[in-house]
Amino acid sequence: MMKKRILPIAILILISASGAFSQTIEQQAAKIRQLYADTNKRIDEGLKDKTSGFHYAAWTVGGERDGQQWAAVGTMKTLDEFWFYGEPGFDEEKTADARKMIRKIVSAYAGAADLRTRSEYLFDEAGEFVFAFTSELEADKKTTERRFYFNKGKLIRVIRSGKNIDAKFSAEDLEKAESEREAAKRLQNLFALMFAE
Repeated sequence: MMKKRILPIAILILISASGAFSQTIEQQAAKIRQLYADTNKRIDEGLKDKTSGFHYAAWTVGGERDGQQWAAVGTMKTLDEFWFYGEPGFDEEKTADARKMIRKIVSAYAGAADLRTRSEYLFDEAGEFVFAFTSELEADKKTTERRFYFNKGKLIRVIRSGKNIDAKFSAEDLEKAESEREAAKRLQNLFALMFAE
């Protein structure tokens, strides 16, 4: 008799716990979406009034300006744009790690045969990588988009083909997420080199 009562209670606890887990992921994703919207709003406002936005830096390789060619494939170009924190009176020497100043990085590549990639990387106020958006235009003119959400360095959500995937990630999702994490880290390091003496 006691076993019959314990089983339904255990099932309810598991269902409740799994619901709380999904809600927690949704809350975390909502917080990241809000940070993304707030960051983009501040960037847009700064572009208009030249005072309220983040500071900006860019790193470009190739493109039409310098005419860099790779064999017979034509002009290629990479552009990395850095949006970073810095208020009036900000003392860069007090910032031990310039990587923590980053709020958003946009990295774009244009190559032969209309290959295009664009990635956006978002960082929270502590400089922690929390979000990546990738868009790839392939040779067959098909565009693939993915969104990766991270919490404390751990992948919590992938959006591909308009579907949310939480926890049950494919091997490809995990591989792509790790690739984006490494790309964000590489770009943070590139940014930090701009401040190196």
